[in-house]
Amino acid sequence: MTLRASTGTIPAPPPPPVIPEGSRSGTGPLSAELLIVCLDPEDAVDTLAGFLKANDIVFDPALAGPASILGRITSVMQPLSSQPLALPSELETCSAALCTELQSMHRLRLVLTLGISAHIAVLGACGIPLSRLDFRPGEITHLPDGLLLADGCHFPNKPFPADMLAQRRSALTELSPKIRAALRPAV
Repeated sequence: MTLRASTGTIPAPPPPPVIPEGSRSGTGPLSAELLIVCLDPEDAVDTLAGFLKANDIVFDPALAGPASILGRITSVMQPLSSQPLALPSELETCSAALCTELQSMHRLRLVLTLGISAHIAVLGACGIPLSRLDFRPGEITHLPDGLLLADGCHFPNKPFPADMLAQRRSALTELSPKIRAALRPAV
């Protein structure tokens, strides 16, 4: 029970639920230091193969070397309808699921969002109003609790103009050393 001056005592809020390893969809352990939030983890792993290899990001602790970054890739966007843009109520549901996942990742230092929907879900999960932080592809932002937020663009799996896809890959390539430096600063 927590003391409350005006009315006496109220029950203490329950602790955040702990997600058992393997109970949420995603690739990589909850002990990861990097979380990639996207629309489709399976497609993202294929699309991001070059980025993951260049940054020595692994999803299996057994494959991690001393310089490796242990990562997890997840999709909290699964409850979304097939509409082109997510509804606010859907994003709230996604944010709540992501909040639980973030609270279960005790070693987490950086979240990479791929796309505006992922960015919005992460902000909601962290309790940050959308008006406080715009989507900034290619930038890393320090959140009030110390978590780092890196914004990247979504890579669609449907036919997409080659020049726009090249721009998105280039932006992620430019973000790559910033992410590496944030997680493995030079001593």
